[in-house]
Amino acid sequence: MNRTNVLIVGEGPKNNEIVSYFEGKGYGVAQTSVAGLRALEGQIGGFAARTNEREYDAGFVVLAEVPGYEPTDIDGGRVHSLYAPDKRKLLPKDDRLDPVVFLLDWYGESSMAATLQALTDATDLAGQKRGVYYLSRFVRTAGYGGETLYRDARNSGVRFIKYEDLSIAFDYNENKFTLVANDGAIEHKVVTGTIFAEGSRAATPAFTSAAKALRIRVSQQGYATEDRFYLAPVLTTRRGVYHISRDVAAERLQDGLNAILADVAGAEREDTETKNTATVDGEKCVFCYSCYRACPHGAMEPDGLARVMENLPLACQGCGICASVCPGNAIELLWDEEPVLADKAEKTLVLCCENSAEIALKEVLPKMGKDAAYIELQSVPCGGRIGLEDISASLACYGKVMVAVCMDDACKHHDGNKRACAQKRRLDEMLERSGIDVARLSYTQVSHALPGVLRDELTSFVRGETLA
Repeated sequence: MNRTNVLIVGEGPKNNEIVSYFEGKGYGVAQTSVAGLRALEGQIGGFAARTNEREYDAGFVVLAEVPGYEPTDIDGGRVHSLYAPDKRKLLPKDDRLDPVVFLLDWYGESSMAATLQALTDATDLAGQKRGVYYLSRFVRTAGYGGETLYRDARNSGVRFIKYEDLSIAFDYNENKFTLVANDGAIEHKVVTGTIFAEGSRAATPAFTSAAKALRIRVSQQGYATEDRFYLAPVLTTRRGVYHISRDVAAERLQDGLNAILADVAGAEREDTETKNTATVDGEKCVFCYSCYRACPHGAMEPDGLARVMENLPLACQGCGICASVCPGNAIELLWDEEPVLADKAEKTLVLCCENSAEIALKEVLPKMGKDAAYIELQSVPCGGRIGLEDISASLACYGKVMVAVCMDDACKHHDGNKRACAQKRRLDEMLERSGIDVARLSYTQVSHALPGVLRDELTSFVRGETLA
């Protein structure tokens, strides 16, 4: 594996720190702009990045470009971007008594990155003897020192308003906003000429272009990691491509960079001969690019000479999405688990995602008493790998089957959970037409951090009860 080179793509607020870190670890560092990036081929340890000027060889890639928000209008008045680099320059100099408002959750639930940015800047401005209000619909403190930032902001004099309802009106003559917030009991009124908010929910064209060239999947808002900070702060869907998001840049940059090297070291240790990855039958492959477009991990690459697709073993994460979309059944992915035996009629099988439900289930099983004896689990790398045949075969052996996958927008394999749920609904229809009791099959979406929810749903399912 080539560990000597790292390619940094794009301009971010922490580029200098990133370069210094990797150079200090003995890596050769190259940098390129987002505008010149054309494509990234290969896998971790052997990437080839093509730009307009040249080609770079790299062991791994760090995307430093961050999505930016454009300023927006509320009721005709201009609202500053929450991510403006120097907010002091945007404040009115002739009226230091005019308060500053940081507005979150106005265009939809704000990301953790927005919370960190707003708390940091609100604390800074309050320290400059400015009156500062922090308005939000939700409170987010998980990770990245959130609780410490809230404490520092309060100690500096920031006034917090948690609203349920909020109205904003703009006075053109006074060039002022009037915000009326209601927390369910008390109404708060703030008049200001300066509001910092997230603005548009769309990523910038530069970031979108970079994500496309690097073949990494993004959320519905166009972000690679920022709205999924609870999964991994630097990992994207493509192994060997890492994103220094605003969450990482705001705090614990060192931890994020250390996590990159830990993942690179893990890839070096993998025995690719025994790892369960997809295999392509060249005689069946029709070179239609279906798997290439569907794979969220950039693990499928075309062999132009042989006109077949190839699987990159270090990039493949065994989710099975490629096999599920292949029209020629040319892709096979073997299960690691032992074959299901036909003596399980009294038991419930839980087909679960190893990144969420399996973690929660292993925590609650020892606490489920007698019910635990009637439960078995079979984990998969991604719920998207659970197909109709898998569920049908399990129902032929087990009394009941539960499909337990990730919550929406939390799937590291990009919506595999939604595919699993769709498969379950399709099978429900087939069972009904066949006269088979659909109550034998259930599905749930759960986080690894919600073992109690899974315990309650699984207990009720095993006992044949209905949750209130």
